[in-house]
Amino acid sequence: MTRDQLVEVSDRAMENNLLRVEWDDLGLLTSIWDKEAGREVLSGAGNLLQLHDDNPARWDAWDIDFDYLRSRMDITELAAQQTEQPGGLRGAVRFTREFGASRFSQRMVLDAGSRLLRFECDVDWREQHKLLKVAFPVTVSSDEATYETQFGHVTRPTHWKTSRAKAMFEVCAQRWADLGDELYGVALLNDCKYGYDIHGSVMRLSLLRAPTHPDPGADRGWHRFTYALMPHPDDFRRAGVIAAAEDLNSPLRIVRGRPGEKRRSLVEIDTPQVIAEAIKRAEDSDAVIVRLYEAWGRSCTARVRTTLPASRAHLSDLLERNIREKDVRDGQVELELTPFKILTLKLES
Repeated sequence: MTRDQLVEVSDRAMENNLLRVEWDDLGLLTSIWDKEAGREVLSGAGNLLQLHDDNPARWDAWDIDFDYLRSRMDITELAAQQTEQPGGLRGAVRFTREFGASRFSQRMVLDAGSRLLRFECDVDWREQHKLLKVAFPVTVSSDEATYETQFGHVTRPTHWKTSRAKAMFEVCAQRWADLGDELYGVALLNDCKYGYDIHGSVMRLSLLRAPTHPDPGADRGWHRFTYALMPHPDDFRRAGVIAAAEDLNSPLRIVRGRPGEKRRSLVEIDTPQVIAEAIKRAEDSDAVIVRLYEAWGRSCTARVRTTLPASRAHLSDLLERNIREKDVRDGQVELELTPFKILTLKLES
């Protein structure tokens, strides 16, 4: 095993062949150096927890009012730090912070050969009318940031120059948000937190709230979640941000197999631009349904290859009614997709 295949951990730093991460004695990130791009990712203290007063004028458990931004407490008290692994294929460091009656424990993980810096969190949340966010000030900027939606993505302004832009101070998103341009960017990913705000060059993710109506004890108790930072050359499409978010939310499961046995996937697609979102049995036949979508927002041609015994294929609607037949040649089906197109492919033996 070569040095490039390892993660090295020291007292205040860990690194693999792509990134070097450093933190201070408070556990705040002071540097993420991108070795491949030769540039610094952070412009200030990163992975900073920020606690806001959260008292919406209406709809306590649903709304976040703009006024919450007037109050902020940075949580920098470090109760404990423990290096869990001296190196190898994975570097890990644990930080614990206590504030109010709450306890926030976090494991920061960097894998060998990965651009993904993960933060695996366990929180005993005991606050009331508080909003907890995590902030990463970065060295990239753009007038717009990109946010994942179901089967696609949208852009939203990173400034408050207009009343319309100011109204977008909080953005709902799915598994990732990205700030950058065609040459370099930074993605902030999550596995179950869907509120972001990116203003200027500061990327923030909403982690926890504590409303009291209609449930006076809403959200209190133990929470476990993961978020991750992914600096990357190129734009988010070619850099693999979408696939990284998929891996974070649906990690590989290890199952027992036969030694030396080789298997191919049920479905393979020749471009990362098109994603197979679901594979299932048809509702009223033995056919197999493959639901796909174009994820980059750009037209393309994709070839779907299957190891299933499929001799016929149809494009169908969401009710699985056939629209038109597609040729199957050597187990492959060629498809034309427009931006963000959702297709349902029915395979029959």
